[in-house]
Amino acid sequence: MKKPLRKVMAAALALTLIMSLLAGCGSKDEGTSGDVVTIKFGIHVANPEEQENVTYQIVQAFNEKFEGQYAVEFEASDTETHSKNMKLEAEDGTLPDIFWIDASEAPDYAANGYLLDLSGYLEENADIDTALNGMENAFNNGEMQYGVPYQCNVQGFFYNKEIFDSANVAYPTDDTTYEEFVQMVKDLKAAGTTPISIGSKNSGFAMWEFNEFLARYGWEDMYKDMADGNAKYNNDELVKCFEKIDGLREAGAFSDTVATSEYFDAKQAFIDGNAAMFGTGQWDCAAFDEALGDKVGFWWGPKFADTDANQDIAMKVPSAPLVVSAAVAEDEAKMAALTEFLNFYYGEEAAGISFAGSIFPATNYSDVAATDTQYAMNSMIEVLGSGWGSPAAAPDQTLNAAVQEALYDSIFGVIQGNYSPSQALDKMDAAQAN
Repeated sequence: MKKPLRKVMAAALALTLIMSLLAGCGSKDEGTSGDVVTIKFGIHVANPEEQENVTYQIVQAFNEKFEGQYAVEFEASDTETHSKNMKLEAEDGTLPDIFWIDASEAPDYAANGYLLDLSGYLEENADIDTALNGMENAFNNGEMQYGVPYQCNVQGFFYNKEIFDSANVAYPTDDTTYEEFVQMVKDLKAAGTTPISIGSKNSGFAMWEFNEFLARYGWEDMYKDMADGNAKYNNDELVKCFEKIDGLREAGAFSDTVATSEYFDAKQAFIDGNAAMFGTGQWDCAAFDEALGDKVGFWWGPKFADTDANQDIAMKVPSAPLVVSAAVAEDEAKMAALTEFLNFYYGEEAAGISFAGSIFPATNYSDVAATDTQYAMNSMIEVLGSGWGSPAAAPDQTLNAAVQEALYDSIFGVIQGNYSPSQALDKMDAAQAN
């Protein structure tokens, strides 16, 4: 960056004021003075309207509000292609103005100077900083605020109450132990249903429930040492954690098609009533409301007695970050537009759009809530009422890309019986070493 962010932001805000004055005094209609400033938004889905509808609706609301002045346009592609495109565009200087990036990749973009430091933005917009309530800290490396959360993710197990009732199995609670969970799995299996629907072909989208396992074995206290090479992933605590996943396999928790199924196959099996539980997050709430209505429940997962780590942990965490191209700071008009978009995206109106779409925003506003018929989201809100704390970030989002991929491979290797817990963790250590 050639200019300090605060000076750029001040100049951008001054430019916004000048444009507003010109619009009021000139012959053109208010809000249409001058050229429209376009913001390119790089998103990780090919069809935002269908696949990320809440974000699409927020963008449409912003475009309507600032018609004639600012316009956000999506640069859209599937997640894998998006990741490749961002790397190529970073190298040739054509990054979108704002874009979604996986948390495992964002620190490298920051280290190479591709991202704007948003510290000044948060300081100058204290209301947004307050509404984020610390969620942004997951994307601060101590030197810069390189991103802000795209959304808030609430992750764990959804369960079908009707299937539990038919099997005469009690619903899980905040105090359900791992041993009780294993018996629950066995009873559901004996009743003729798949206890846990899961697919391993796109494992990065299918291990949400196991973030809680890792957290309850002390992940937050150890991951920095492991990432720095001062400790091994193959340690006593994580071996016990992976043994619990292996124990679920031995109890018959997963379907015979886990190796050939995708996340979307597993989700459909749950929606169709062919599985009792499914691990995912709030992004699937709307689909569960439509299919299951008030028959859906939500659970964090079991508590473990063989560790001294805190068990009263929820998993309400920042999702992957939105980041801003450093090049935006060289264009005062673009910086002004981007500031307005961030203010809108993290404002109360957008939070309302998020809740209406059964998505938890990254922000907290007291007047924004779910409706009575948003059953899946309300089941999450109910368990959040325990007041338990959450880690700063989901365990899988604290890893670099290579170790993150090794984590996914390791978990599903254990689920499929291909690796022992110790072998699985050795693979993570090998990825870290390389």
